[in-house]
Amino acid sequence: MSVKLPKIPPIEPQQNRTDNYQDVAIPQAVRTSTSYKLSGINAKHLLPTEESLRPNQDTNSGEIETWPAYASRSVSDTGLIGKSFNKDLMVVKKSVLPKPKFLSALETYVRKEIVQLDCTDPEPSELRLQAYREVFEYLIEDFKTYQPLLSQIKSEYEKMLSHHRQRIRELEPLKAMLITVSEQCDQKILKIREEERQEILVLRKTKMDLLKYIDNMREKENALQAQVAKLQEELAVEYKKYRNECDMRKLLISDMNDLRHQQEDLKRAAGQGIIDADDDPIRLKLALKVAKDDLTRQANELTRIQADYGDVVPRRDFQMLEAKHVELEEKHKQLVSDFQGLKEEHDTLLDVHKQVLEQRDEFYTEAETLRRSATPRPQWSKCGEIVPAGPDHWHETTSGKRSAEILEALLNEFQSGGALGPDSLDGRGTGDDVPKFLRFEGSFKNRKFKKSELSILLKDIWARKVQSDAERGSREKMTDFLHSFFMERYGNHEEMAAEWGYSLFEALNNFKDEPHVNVLWNVVNDEGTEDLHYHQMDTIKNVMVELQNVDDEKTGHISEGLFINAMHSAFPFKSEASKEALVAAALEELEASAENIEYNALFTEDEEGHTGPFLNLLRTQGDEERDTYIEEIVKQLEGMEQVPVNELRSTLMMIDPVINQAQIVNYLQIAYKCTSPELQDAEPCDNKIIQERMKNGGVHRVGAVY
Repeated sequence: MSVKLPKIPPIEPQQNRTDNYQDVAIPQAVRTSTSYKLSGINAKHLLPTEESLRPNQDTNSGEIETWPAYASRSVSDTGLIGKSFNKDLMVVKKSVLPKPKFLSALETYVRKEIVQLDCTDPEPSELRLQAYREVFEYLIEDFKTYQPLLSQIKSEYEKMLSHHRQRIRELEPLKAMLITVSEQCDQKILKIREEERQEILVLRKTKMDLLKYIDNMREKENALQAQVAKLQEELAVEYKKYRNECDMRKLLISDMNDLRHQQEDLKRAAGQGIIDADDDPIRLKLALKVAKDDLTRQANELTRIQADYGDVVPRRDFQMLEAKHVELEEKHKQLVSDFQGLKEEHDTLLDVHKQVLEQRDEFYTEAETLRRSATPRPQWSKCGEIVPAGPDHWHETTSGKRSAEILEALLNEFQSGGALGPDSLDGRGTGDDVPKFLRFEGSFKNRKFKKSELSILLKDIWARKVQSDAERGSREKMTDFLHSFFMERYGNHEEMAAEWGYSLFEALNNFKDEPHVNVLWNVVNDEGTEDLHYHQMDTIKNVMVELQNVDDEKTGHISEGLFINAMHSAFPFKSEASKEALVAAALEELEASAENIEYNALFTEDEEGHTGPFLNLLRTQGDEERDTYIEEIVKQLEGMEQVPVNELRSTLMMIDPVINQAQIVNYLQIAYKCTSPELQDAEPCDNKIIQERMKNGGVHRVGAVY
């Protein structure tokens, strides 16, 4: 049974076509456009009319292969990839709905590419997009008629994809900046809330104080009201007394008036010769005189008694004074006894002092005699400053020995060339807590490396470490690398590798005061990272490159002006004083004139790994700048005993805005001693521990000081 395919409608002849499609008369029925709706949207969308979609060239009407859209599933459906189908069902489908061969070939190619590229996940993928690009290219090449339009469609999609990728790349830094600004805003909000909380607490405290003050004022008011009530009562009593006094005064005045009237009546009666015996004036004068005499006698008696007993003390006061007198007498006797004891002790001390003075004079005389006649003892402690082993080892070696023994020890030190330690070393075992290059058991010979031998070995270790990390593509732990380094160097001979490993560890411990030795010592003991060594090497390399760049003639000799220009290019963020100090150190080291500086000689070192004043000053300045940078970080985190990861991240971005994300992650790994994936779950760390780890971890400022 064959399926009849639809035919393409005939295209009008070339001579009947017109370039202006708007001038062609199109029937109203033909111009009618179909419409469609999207789910959830009520608006209708009209499709263009058939007449508006004219082909680019004339074709004859014919038949093409068709394939209904509902008969195929998307080739991106992962359920169709890598699974088998029922062959009978496929035969029935092919018999009913035959699929075009070109479509089948394209779908098979897409499925094959998706499986080979391992991008079957439904998530967006660049690899799957590339497979579809290739299929679309095949489609464009086969459809010659629609090739220009399809090419334009593909070009527009590619332009839009490129535009969006560029926009994403431009917005990535803004996203990081937005996160930083958001964190800063959150911190400011928290700070403002903390200030508001403190202000609220102060206002609450002020409110409580005011409430207490109001209560006190109310209590005072109640007390004053009580006083007013009491005063009112007293005033009423006084007023009553006043009224009584006024009444009594009036009665007294009335009595006085009555007496005056009686006296006048008596005078009138006396004039008439009528006087009462009780009212006789003479008798009254005599009674008054006797009363005055009695008063005078009583006053004299009182005066005499006061004169006789004025200085007499009461018996109670006398008894108190007597008891106090007895107590003071006992204290006096005790003080006299103590004084006698102290006086005897003082006399004894004077005698002892006199004897000590005599002995001092004798010893002084003897010392002067010995000083004139005896040979002075050398100051052996100064030898500790020049022996290769250092002052501490010299003090331990010569403590309690005679001059001859100390001289012999000094000669041995110079003959050994600074080799320290016992003749044999004991292994620490094979536990997990032991570094890998020290996981051996038994006793080993101590090779007692000299400083020169240790310096050469350290150069080999660092050079091989850089090469090994480059081959691995990642940084290997130093203790693991040392194990593989010695095993490779001595043909997988474990005992020999252990002997060299323990000898190296002993030498690092003996000469850890040397700067280039201390770096590896901290790395081996997990107290520092390799970044410090690499940063120092990068700094020295940068200086060498800048000096070579200003040497146009490549003679190895430049002037002081060119040397200063090279310092400005190598260290744009250093202060002028630091750059001038570097120039002065270079001139002093080379003892050269300002017009002839042989800069290559500045980067040499002696057999023990010691560098000249120029590189020493450069290393010292780097250490000071690193310490200043870390002090700024610690000052920013002041008051926080436990520092979380996000807080340290924000502080690094705030103090050094030029720092990039990779460097921030590296510094956080150094501070919290973890890998990058573990930073999200890293616990807050102590502020002092972070400071110590960053000092030994090669942390440095990227940009300038603002």
